[in-house]
Amino acid sequence: MVVKNLGALRPVDEAGEAAMRSIGQGEIVEVSLRRPRNPQHHRLFWALAALVWEQVQGPEYPTVESLVVRLKIATGHRDEYHFEDGLVAFVPRSIAFHAMDQAEFSQFFDRVCDWVAVNVLPGVTQEDLRRELEEMTGARVGVP
Repeated sequence: MVVKNLGALRPVDEAGEAAMRSIGQGEIVEVSLRRPRNPQHHRLFWALAALVWEQVQGPEYPTVESLVVRLKIATGHRDEYHFEDGLVAFVPRSIAFHAMDQAEFSQFFDRVCDWVAVNVLPGVTQEDLRRELEEMTGARVGVP
């Protein structure tokens, strides 16, 4: 983990300090930037899933997890496989912390809110939905 300070990236912990010491002066290294996930945002997603599931639960969605599979597929967070017989299969991707950074999760969350607003709660805007979720959970997540 690093922090930007006066145009330079500086380590924020012992592991980062050790990594910096392992790099020779003037040595060029490749760095990947990845913003850590906000656990409050993840909490909002699961609150949203529970709220939607209360509206649609039944044989098609017997559990919140089954609804989450549908949300992932409906919003394009999936892999698509085409078979010779014309069959197409969709496999939902992971939303685990190691699988997506905050920017990716934020985009996914916004797509889910949009889908819910159109398909489950017509007339409710994404902003209204987000505000309601924040009130329900006490979680506050700024819109990037």
